[in-house]
Amino acid sequence: MGEQGAAAGTPLALAATLLAGTILVFYIYQQLKPSKSRLPGPLFSWPFLGDTIEFATTDPTKFLFGRFKRYGRVFRLSLLGFTAYVTADPEALRPLLADEGGHFTIPVQTFTALMGAYNLQAHKEVHAAWRKVLMAALTGSGMAKLVPGVVAVMGRHVEGWAQAGRVELYEAARTLGLDLAVDVLSGVKLEERGIQPAWLKSRMADFLGGLYGLPLALPGSPLAKALAAKEELLRVLVPAVEGRQQELLKLWEDNDRSAAAVATKLASSPETATIADANLLGFTARGCTTPRDAAMTVLHAVMGAADTTRFALFNTWAILAMSPRVQDLIYEEQKKVVAENGPELTYKTAMSMPYLDAAFKEAMRLLPASAGGFRMLTKELRVGDVLLPPGTIIWFHALLLQTLDPVLWDGDTSVDVPVHMDWRNNFEGAFRPERWLSEETKPRSYYIFGQGAHLCAGMVLVTLEVKLLLAMVLRKWRLQLEVPDMLARAELFPYTKPAKGTGGMRLIAREQPVA
Repeated sequence: MGEQGAAAGTPLALAATLLAGTILVFYIYQQLKPSKSRLPGPLFSWPFLGDTIEFATTDPTKFLFGRFKRYGRVFRLSLLGFTAYVTADPEALRPLLADEGGHFTIPVQTFTALMGAYNLQAHKEVHAAWRKVLMAALTGSGMAKLVPGVVAVMGRHVEGWAQAGRVELYEAARTLGLDLAVDVLSGVKLEERGIQPAWLKSRMADFLGGLYGLPLALPGSPLAKALAAKEELLRVLVPAVEGRQQELLKLWEDNDRSAAAVATKLASSPETATIADANLLGFTARGCTTPRDAAMTVLHAVMGAADTTRFALFNTWAILAMSPRVQDLIYEEQKKVVAENGPELTYKTAMSMPYLDAAFKEAMRLLPASAGGFRMLTKELRVGDVLLPPGTIIWFHALLLQTLDPVLWDGDTSVDVPVHMDWRNNFEGAFRPERWLSEETKPRSYYIFGQGAHLCAGMVLVTLEVKLLLAMVLRKWRLQLEVPDMLARAELFPYTKPAKGTGGMRLIAREQPVA
């Protein structure tokens, strides 16, 4: 640049520097000036990114426990373009979890951009009707009806792993979760509609891949790919669900547009209620009755089933593969189950596996498949000495609440991670499924699937799926990580994902497989 150009640029550079300095001084003043309304949290954080970088590069338990030690049971956390107040006070949370003083919300911008403004849980009447039908579909005879399809899909996957002698954990959990969601739970008969399952699952994978991330739809970004996939999926799903939507709308009109009345009929019908019925009713009760809305119910069903399954399965697999002791105890339980009930895996036999159930819960306690839930305050909430105003987003973070479990935590704040959560350095002491088998040692804080009126209705399904698969595999094989410290190297935010080249698990044949 010539001298004249440099001289011309100097005033602009000086002005920009002065402006930046002024903004910085004002920001510091705002943060440091005395204020009775100041809420707990760091004085400084990165613009837009907030705490994302630190949270993503630190052991999440250590990060959250460190914030708790510094600020107490409520503190500000900014991630992925939103700000929430993590609240780890069960008494303060109790009314919120009963929909008193707050309502359900999901503040993640990418999630909302893809899933739409169909929040069924923020409206009591809609939520009650939707949940009633969903629970009918996922309990008792409804669940028993789903199990054969679930077992068949799992069997195909296990056969492939057995031939290879290994499993690529993250990819296997992702594809299995997606197959179960599309083939068994979506309610769409793809081939009858001329929809190629492989194509649909590929586009669904792109759609799901954009749910959690920075809200920037730059060309080639996960969000841009997900938005494009969404439109492609809706185009083929609209005609596929049109008939079912018309049936629901007729039932809606025949029952005076009463969500409660329709829910009662669906839940008590000899034709067992389905997930599709529940979602269509919820959307209809919200006034979302266009063909596009009906197609969105399929995306909601697949998202809810596929994502929860893949995260829960991967996390449980990773923990179990590190514990030969627990694997052998599950194997011994399976021998007893087969001796008493035969080898067929059914809803009934899955309910007769207390140690496997305990192992799943313990894995979820250490490495939750979800981060809890959010509430938007509609009135003031006091947490200790802190008063949170209406409009504040509350985050009951499963990992922190489980870290502070009153049965397991001894109150020691001198450590970076309490011993009952420190699977990195105290694995055998931290991973103890036995603690769930006694009322004296059973954890009291278990928030993976939410709490209260919004306890995830799909919790039973996810638990069943993981138990069925683990029973199927552990009857014949031992699990062994190809990279023993895979989990310690893994990314843990926004969900657990192994570092490249570390996610393999060997299947080692047992000398006496359970038939």
